[in-house]
Amino acid sequence: MSSSIVPSTLPAPKTRRRRPAGEVVLGVDTHRDAHVASVLSMTGAVLATDEFPATAAGYRALLKWARKS
Repeated sequence: MSSSIVPSTLPAPKTRRRRPAGEVVLGVDTHRDAHVASVLSMTGAVLATDEFPATAAGYRALLKWARKS
C-alpha cells in the first residue's frame, strides 16, 4: 500500500508573524467589501496574513500593516 503527502493549501493563521530576512512579496486578494493581504518570503513562505475593509481607511491600514510586516 502506498501513501502520498499532500501539502496544505490552508491560509496561515492571522496571528502568525515572522520577521523577513530580506525582500518580501505583498499579495492582495481584492473583493468588493474587503481585501485579504499576505506577505510572503521570496521562497513562498507565508509570513503574515490579514483582512482589511475595501474603504479609504482600509487601504491606509493595509499599507501601514504591510510596511510593518
